[in-house]
Amino acid sequence: MSILFSQSLISQQIDHINGGHFSKLIEYNLLFFEAGYNFDNKSDVEKRFFGDFNAPVEFFFEPSFSGPYGFRMLRDTLKSSFALEFKYIDNYKEAQKEVRIKYPMRGVSDLSLPKDTLDQIAMQNRENLRKSFNEILNLYEIESRTVPISDQFSAILFKTMVSVIDNFKARGIPPGFFDGYEVTFRTVVDDEVWSLRILMPNGNALKMCDLCKQIVTDANKNELNESLYIKNLNEILSAYARNQKDSVKAITAKAQLFHP
Repeated sequence: MSILFSQSLISQQIDHINGGHFSKLIEYNLLFFEAGYNFDNKSDVEKRFFGDFNAPVEFFFEPSFSGPYGFRMLRDTLKSSFALEFKYIDNYKEAQKEVRIKYPMRGVSDLSLPKDTLDQIAMQNRENLRKSFNEILNLYEIESRTVPISDQFSAILFKTMVSVIDNFKARGIPPGFFDGYEVTFRTVVDDEVWSLRILMPNGNALKMCDLCKQIVTDANKNELNESLYIKNLNEILSAYARNQKDSVKAITAKAQLFHP
């Protein structure tokens, strides 16, 4: 009976059943000795996108076969209103093509070649891959666009981003994904920066990812629909509220079992 109640409690909290690998980190937002913001959890491309400070809300999406994109929430210089700053790579395909030509990968069709030859090919491929990765970061042309948003939308976007990271739970053994998209949610809470990076998310994290992608798509078409986004964000928050309520019920039932 105790096991059943425990399983019931866990099932109400799960947000990522058998999804891909993930990392969830809470760190100091500011690093005193480095006299600046903590960017340790940001990839090199993210630093190109969002490398001047940690914003209250950041969304970063890395597709499998196209350029990454994302947005962050900003306050204006007078701190009287909010905006979303959208980022994308304007020359992704061109940059990829340039480094592939300059640093080609050599394939091997004859595995009967001497081991020394195979090792040399593998070593050269690794070196070319390293060089291409370092060079492509400088080739990328980062474009940005800023769109003002309402206080109501900014408030619920921040609240939901905090909830998605805070309530994220995983269960089961992750499948062996060798490809697929990756998403990063990031927010600043008091003196902390919270980061959640997921390969192929499930549950509420997937709903949040899809909504953020929709915001990017709509912004590109000048068709932001704040009322729709607020509705969807409220639905995600309501799902977490229901899970918490059910968890309390499970804990109470378990307590009554041992203390009639």
